[in-house]
Amino acid sequence: MSPLLWRSVLRHLARHPWQLGLSILGIALGVAVVLAVDLANASARKGFELSMEQVSGRATHRIAGGPQEVPEAVYVRLRLELGLRDAAPVVSGYVALAGQPGRLLRVLGVDLFAEAPFRTYLSDLSESGADLTTLLIQPGAALLPAELEPEPELLAGEQRVRLHRVGRLPSRLKDMIITDISTAQALLGKRGRLSHIDLIVPAGVQGERLVARLRDWLSLDLRLEPVAERNQATADMSAAFALNLTAMSLLALVVGMFLIYNTMTFSVVQRRALLRMLRALGVSRREIFTAVLGEALLLGLAGTLMGSLLGLWLGATLVQLVTRTINDLYYVLSVREFYIAPLSLLKGIALGILATLLAAWLPAWGPPTPRRGRP
Repeated sequence: MSPLLWRSVLRHLARHPWQLGLSILGIALGVAVVLAVDLANASARKGFELSMEQVSGRATHRIAGGPQEVPEAVYVRLRLELGLRDAAPVVSGYVALAGQPGRLLRVLGVDLFAEAPFRTYLSDLSESGADLTTLLIQPGAALLPAELEPEPELLAGEQRVRLHRVGRLPSRLKDMIITDISTAQALLGKRGRLSHIDLIVPAGVQGERLVARLRDWLSLDLRLEPVAERNQATADMSAAFALNLTAMSLLALVVGMFLIYNTMTFSVVQRRALLRMLRALGVSRREIFTAVLGEALLLGLAGTLMGSLLGLWLGATLVQLVTRTINDLYYVLSVREFYIAPLSLLKGIALGILATLLAAWLPAWGPPTPRRGRP
């Protein structure tokens, strides 16, 4: 395309700043909403994965029960009768922070002697100076998030309790409390009961035989569950919610495309006389088509850049609302950090540019000719 044609395009944009601004704003809003929702969904999924990783660790299966959960005696028999060493008891539940009843903290009661094969954070905490011996022998001792007070007051059902900090959890576990089994049982009212028992079952024929043996050994009120299937089933519960958010974000992009289409159509009609003069001077239809698409590309790049920055800011705010809704309707996320997924950024950039070019295609290819009325 000739430099003269480029100057014509840029001069038209400079002479119509309001039209230019509205076009860029329409693209930016569409990209921002799509990117923000996608980042919020990605952050919620990442938070769920990190939560399950912190709770399940390397466990492949778990023994769970019904409303009465799992009696402690099952764990003792599991180690003595079956000789299964890769097993760890877990007591899990939720408490509220006094003064902030809407904020739930996940309590994870573990057996320090059985934790090493399953979760690695205890060794990291030991290296950071956490007093794990006190955690084991002192009632009410706990590993708490750094942002909480040394002795926070918690609401466990109708009772108010206080825990004593013996170590700080990393920032990614700001909604989790780790205690000894007995402390968690007293806090959650689960004396003599376990939430579940984590197991590491080897792969292959040996693992299949162990699974069959365990299922024959367990009583009817207990069940053996693969951890991966259970986590996937939990994540699938919120799939419809994430799909609705994505559909609404794409609707915003469609509205942006409609605005771009009308803007580009109006821009071409505005320059109808100029385009005829250019055609008379020897400018080909292909060059004019390229000029209009080039103009749309400039608008798309500017709007996509602005929309990406706006989407990052909006996504950081939206992720809190999304995770709060998931907490209220589906499951509680112990990790709620804003995660910037590179794929989401690429998706937002591609949608912004491609949607702009697609919306400008028809006006660039065949600008509408206004109908003349009868004399």
